[in-house]
Amino acid sequence: MPKDPNRDLIDAFSKALENPNHKLPPADQVRLDRLKSIFTRWMGNPLITDAQMRDYIITQFAVGRAQAYNDIALVKVLFGHAPKADKEFQRMKANHLLEQATAAALAGDDKQAKALTKIAETLIKANQLDEPDGEDYPWEEIVPRDESFSVDPEVIGIKKVPGIENAARKLLKRYTQEIDEPDEQ
Repeated sequence: MPKDPNRDLIDAFSKALENPNHKLPPADQVRLDRLKSIFTRWMGNPLITDAQMRDYIITQFAVGRAQAYNDIALVKVLFGHAPKADKEFQRMKANHLLEQATAAALAGDDKQAKALTKIAETLIKANQLDEPDGEDYPWEEIVPRDESFSVDPEVIGIKKVPGIENAARKLLKRYTQEIDEPDEQ
Protein backbone atom coordinates (compact mmCIF):
# COMPACT_ATOMS: atom_id res chain seq x y z
CA MET A 1 0.00 0.00 0.00
CA PRO A 2 1.52 3.37 -1.00
CA LYS A 3 2.26 5.84 1.78
CA ASP A 4 -0.15 8.77 2.05
CA PRO A 5 1.86 11.93 1.26
CA ASN A 6 -0.23 13.90 3.74
CA ARG A 7 0.37 11.47 6.62
CA ASP A 8 3.30 13.40 8.14
CA LEU A 9 1.40 16.66 7.76
CA ILE A 10 -1.71 15.16 9.36
CA ASP A 11 0.37 13.88 12.27
CA ALA A 12 2.02 17.29 12.78
CA PHE A 13 -1.32 19.12 12.59
CA SER A 14 -2.94 16.63 14.98
CA LYS A 15 -0.16 17.20 17.52
CA ALA A 16 -0.55 20.97 17.16
CA LEU A 17 -4.33 20.72 17.66
CA GLU A 18 -3.92 18.53 20.75
CA ASN A 19 -1.12 20.57 22.29
CA PRO A 20 -1.16 24.37 21.90
CA ASN A 21 2.54 24.48 22.88
CA HIS A 22 3.51 22.33 19.89
CA LYS A 23 5.33 24.57 17.43
CA LEU A 24 4.93 24.19 13.69
CA PRO A 25 7.07 25.73 10.94
CA PRO A 26 5.58 29.11 9.91
CA ALA A 27 4.24 27.83 6.56
CA ASP A 28 2.53 24.87 8.27
CA GLN A 29 1.07 27.17 10.96
CA VAL A 30 -0.42 29.40 8.25
CA ARG A 31 -1.93 26.35 6.59
CA LEU A 32 -3.34 25.02 9.87
CA ASP A 33 -4.93 28.42 10.51
CA ARG A 34 -6.43 28.26 7.01
CA LEU A 35 -7.81 24.76 7.72
CA LYS A 36 -9.37 26.01 10.97
CA SER A 37 -11.00 28.87 9.08
CA ILE A 38 -12.35 26.46 6.45
CA PHE A 39 -13.79 24.20 9.14
CA THR A 40 -15.37 27.17 10.93
CA ARG A 41 -17.05 28.22 7.69
CA TRP A 42 -18.27 24.67 7.13
CA MET A 43 -19.71 24.49 10.62
CA GLY A 44 -21.57 27.76 9.98
CA ASN A 45 -23.11 26.29 6.83
CA PRO A 46 -22.94 22.48 6.95
CA LEU A 47 -24.90 22.02 3.71
CA ILE A 48 -22.24 23.73 1.58
CA THR A 49 -20.88 21.36 -1.07
CA ASP A 50 -17.25 20.50 -1.72
CA ALA A 51 -17.37 22.51 -4.96
CA GLN A 52 -18.75 25.57 -3.17
CA MET A 53 -16.11 25.18 -0.46
CA ARG A 54 -13.41 24.82 -3.13
CA ASP A 55 -14.51 28.08 -4.73
CA TYR A 56 -14.54 29.80 -1.34
CA ILE A 57 -11.01 28.59 -0.54
CA ILE A 58 -9.68 29.68 -3.93
CA THR A 59 -11.12 33.19 -3.64
CA GLN A 60 -10.60 33.72 0.08
CA PHE A 61 -7.07 32.35 0.38
CA ALA A 62 -5.72 32.77 -3.18
CA VAL A 63 -4.67 29.15 -3.58
CA GLY A 64 -4.97 26.87 -6.59
CA ARG A 65 -7.68 24.33 -7.28
CA ALA A 66 -5.54 21.31 -6.34
CA GLN A 67 -4.50 23.00 -3.08
CA ALA A 68 -8.14 23.77 -2.29
CA TYR A 69 -9.13 20.12 -2.77
CA ASN A 70 -6.16 19.02 -0.67
CA ASP A 71 -7.27 21.41 2.10
CA ILE A 72 -10.81 20.00 1.94
CA ALA A 73 -9.45 16.46 2.32
CA LEU A 74 -7.28 17.53 5.27
CA VAL A 75 -10.21 19.28 6.97
CA LYS A 76 -12.29 16.12 6.65
CA VAL A 77 -9.50 14.03 8.17
CA LEU A 78 -8.53 16.43 10.96
CA PHE A 79 -11.92 17.79 12.02
CA GLY A 80 -14.48 15.43 10.53
CA HIS A 81 -16.83 15.96 7.63
CA ALA A 82 -19.33 18.55 8.90
CA PRO A 83 -22.04 18.01 6.28
CA LYS A 84 -22.06 14.25 6.81
CA ALA A 85 -22.10 14.65 10.60
CA ASP A 86 -24.96 17.15 10.41
CA LYS A 87 -26.96 14.99 8.01
CA GLU A 88 -26.49 11.94 10.21
CA PHE A 89 -27.67 13.92 13.25
CA GLN A 90 -30.71 15.19 11.33
CA ARG A 91 -31.49 11.62 10.17
CA MET A 92 -31.30 10.45 13.77
CA LYS A 93 -33.73 13.21 14.82
CA ALA A 94 -36.14 12.36 11.98
CA ASN A 95 -36.01 8.65 12.87
CA HIS A 96 -36.68 9.49 16.53
CA LEU A 97 -39.69 11.62 15.56
CA LEU A 98 -41.02 8.83 13.35
CA GLU A 99 -40.60 6.33 16.21
CA GLN A 100 -42.57 8.69 18.47
CA ALA A 101 -45.25 9.00 15.76
CA THR A 102 -45.46 5.22 15.49
CA ALA A 103 -45.80 4.90 19.28
CA ALA A 104 -48.52 7.59 19.31
CA ALA A 105 -50.40 5.85 16.49
CA LEU A 106 -50.21 2.51 18.30
CA ALA A 107 -51.50 4.22 21.44
CA GLY A 108 -54.46 5.52 19.44
CA ASP A 109 -53.43 9.21 19.43
CA ASP A 110 -53.85 9.89 15.70
CA LYS A 111 -53.61 13.67 16.09
CA GLN A 112 -50.21 13.39 17.84
CA ALA A 113 -49.01 10.80 15.27
CA LYS A 114 -49.96 13.06 12.34
CA ALA A 115 -48.26 16.08 13.94
CA LEU A 116 -45.02 14.17 14.61
CA THR A 117 -45.05 12.69 11.09
CA LYS A 118 -45.53 16.17 9.59
CA ILE A 119 -42.61 17.51 11.68
CA ALA A 120 -40.40 14.61 10.56
CA GLU A 121 -41.35 15.17 6.90
CA THR A 122 -40.50 18.87 7.21
CA LEU A 123 -37.17 18.03 8.86
CA ILE A 124 -36.36 15.54 6.10
CA LYS A 125 -37.21 18.01 3.35
CA ALA A 126 -35.45 21.00 4.98
CA ASN A 127 -32.22 19.05 5.50
CA GLN A 128 -32.38 17.27 2.13
CA LEU A 129 -32.31 13.88 3.83
CA ASP A 130 -34.38 12.41 1.02
CA GLU A 131 -31.67 13.18 -1.54
CA PRO A 132 -28.59 11.00 -2.02
CA ASP A 133 -25.40 12.22 -0.36
CA GLY A 134 -23.40 11.80 -3.53
CA GLU A 135 -20.24 9.86 -3.92
CA ASP A 136 -16.99 10.73 -2.23
CA TYR A 137 -14.41 11.99 -4.67
CA PRO A 138 -11.76 9.32 -5.39
CA TRP A 139 -8.78 11.40 -4.20
CA GLU A 140 -6.33 8.51 -4.56
CA GLU A 141 -7.05 8.34 -8.29
CA ILE A 142 -5.64 11.82 -8.92
CA VAL A 143 -2.29 11.28 -10.58
CA PRO A 144 -0.13 14.05 -11.98
CA ARG A 145 0.44 13.86 -15.70
CA ASP A 146 3.78 12.47 -16.80
CA GLU A 147 5.37 15.32 -18.69
CA SER A 148 8.27 14.53 -21.01
CA PHE A 149 10.08 17.16 -23.01
CA SER A 150 11.57 16.79 -26.45
CA VAL A 151 13.44 18.97 -28.91
CA ASP A 152 12.11 16.87 -31.78
CA PRO A 153 9.48 18.93 -33.66
CA GLU A 154 8.05 15.78 -35.25
CA VAL A 155 6.48 14.93 -31.86
CA ILE A 156 3.88 17.65 -32.48
CA GLY A 157 3.60 17.03 -36.21
CA ILE A 158 6.04 19.61 -37.61
CA LYS A 159 8.53 18.46 -40.24
CA LYS A 160 12.13 18.62 -39.16
CA VAL A 161 14.27 21.21 -40.97
CA PRO A 162 17.67 19.73 -41.81
CA GLY A 163 20.65 21.58 -40.29
CA ILE A 164 18.56 23.85 -38.06
CA GLU A 165 20.58 22.89 -34.96
CA ASN A 166 23.82 24.05 -36.65
CA ALA A 167 22.20 27.30 -37.72
CA ALA A 168 20.92 27.86 -34.18
CA ARG A 169 24.38 27.20 -32.70
CA LYS A 170 26.00 29.64 -35.15
CA LEU A 171 23.45 32.33 -34.36
CA LEU A 172 23.83 31.74 -30.64
CA LYS A 173 27.62 31.95 -30.89
CA ARG A 174 27.43 35.09 -33.03
CA TYR A 175 25.03 36.95 -30.76
CA THR A 176 26.66 35.88 -27.50
CA GLN A 177 29.99 37.16 -28.83
CA GLU A 178 28.36 40.47 -29.70
CA ILE A 179 26.95 40.74 -26.20
CA ASP A 180 30.22 39.75 -24.51
CA GLU A 181 32.34 42.15 -26.57
CA PRO A 182 30.59 45.50 -26.93
CA ASP A 183 31.74 47.78 -29.73
CA GLU A 184 34.01 50.55 -28.56
CA GLN A 185 33.81 53.71 -30.62
